[in-house]
Amino acid sequence: MVRVLGEVVEATERPAAPPASPTEARVLALLAGGATTARPARETGLTVDGVNHHLRRLSARWSATGRTELVARAYALGVLAPGVWPPAPASTTKSIGPSPEV
Repeated sequence: MVRVLGEVVEATERPAAPPASPTEARVLALLAGGATTARPARETGLTVDGVNHHLRRLSARWSATGRTELVARAYALGVLAPGVWPPAPASTTKSIGPSPEV
């Protein structure tokens, strides 16, 4: 592709895919809390192989090389809620206290 100097290239708008499914987010939250593979399997109704399948898919999608990097990317992408213990998916956390006035 050749681009003329000064030419403005407009980005084609594509709907952004969600960074992780609800099941993947739940698995990541459990891993962030220090769980082994067996615990997310029990709590999500998956097999250990099913949990590993989700982790492999996320690793490929996010170019992550390990579980620690997956958890870090989950926080960076907003999949996991910051400042919450135990870790939880961002979509299921609720604010405590009065909501700020606009």
